[in-house]
Amino acid sequence: MMSLTTTAPWKTSRPRSPNSTRTTLSLRHPPVPASRSKPTKRRRAEMSYQSDLFQDVATVEEAAIIEPMSEKFEGATINYEYPLHERVRTYLRLEHLKQLLKPEQTVDATNYSRYFDALFAILELCERSDVRTDVQKDLDRRRGQIQIWAQHPDVNQDQVQALANRVQDAIKSIQPLTRIGSHLKQDRLLSVTRQRFGMPGGTCNFDVPQLHFWLHQDQAKRDEDCRRWWHEFSVLFNGLELELQLLRGQAHFQWVVAEGGLLQESTEPLSLLRIRVPDEVPAYPVISGHKQRFSIRFLSCTPQQGKASFENNVEFELALCP
Repeated sequence: MMSLTTTAPWKTSRPRSPNSTRTTLSLRHPPVPASRSKPTKRRRAEMSYQSDLFQDVATVEEAAIIEPMSEKFEGATINYEYPLHERVRTYLRLEHLKQLLKPEQTVDATNYSRYFDALFAILELCERSDVRTDVQKDLDRRRGQIQIWAQHPDVNQDQVQALANRVQDAIKSIQPLTRIGSHLKQDRLLSVTRQRFGMPGGTCNFDVPQLHFWLHQDQAKRDEDCRRWWHEFSVLFNGLELELQLLRGQAHFQWVVAEGGLLQESTEPLSLLRIRVPDEVPAYPVISGHKQRFSIRFLSCTPQQGKASFENNVEFELALCP
C-alpha cells in the first residue's frame, strides 16, 4: 500500500502559496499524520472540484477520491494518460480516433483523408477486439458500484439515480448490437476506398474514381452518407465515453515529485494513470508498467551530451484510476 510523505516546499518559478507543500509518492516512508497532509486553502482552490457527473453524489469523504481533471488550475500544463489494462488501451485509442474523425463536421475534398483514415482505423480496432462486450461488462460493474453508493445514508439520491439511469440506458442500447461495423463492409465505396488507403498516395482520382465522384456530390448527400456510417458506431461510443468518464472520475490529482526524473511505485490494481506536467518543465514522461506497478521516467526534449534522461526533480500531478 502506498504512503504519502510531505516535505518542505520546493522552490520553482511557478507561483505557490507560502504554506503549500510538495508531496512525494514513496514506499520507503511511513504515512504522514493527517494534520500534516491537510491541504492549504490555496491548494484546495487549485485542486479540481467534482465533475458534473459526480457532483453531490458522494459524501464529503468519498468526494475526495472522485475529483477529475479540471482546467481551472494555476499555470498551463501538458496532460498525459497511460493505460495499465489492454481494454483501457483500446478505449483510449477509439476515443482518440473519434476526435480525429470529428463526426459532427462536414467531409469535403479538403479533409476527406483525415476522415477516412480515422473511420477505417475505428473499423479495424472493432474487428480485432470485442469492444462491445468489454464496454458492456465494465458498465455492468459500474452499475453495481452505483447500487452500493445508493445504500449510503448521506448521498444525494437524485444524483445517484440520474447516474444509474445513464448507465442503465447505455447498457440497454449496447446489448442488441452484434458485430460492430459489419454493415460498412458491404458498402461499395468504403470497401474500395479502404483497400487504397493503405497505399502511399493511393487515393488519387485515377486510383479511386468512386471516391473522386463522391467528393463532387452535393454536401447534403455526403452528410447523409457520413451520418449513416457513423450510426454504426454511435451507440458503442456513447457507452465507451461514459465508461471513460466514470473511470477518470474515480481519482483526484495529487502533487508528487519524480526525484532525479524518475518515479517507480507498486500499487493496488489500477486501470489508468493520468498525469499533468507544468509546461515549463523541459521534459516529457515515458511511462511503463502494468496494473500493479508502474514507472515514470522523464526524458529531456533537448538531450545534453548524448544523455536523454532528465535528472532534475520534477514536480507534477498524478491521478491513479482503479
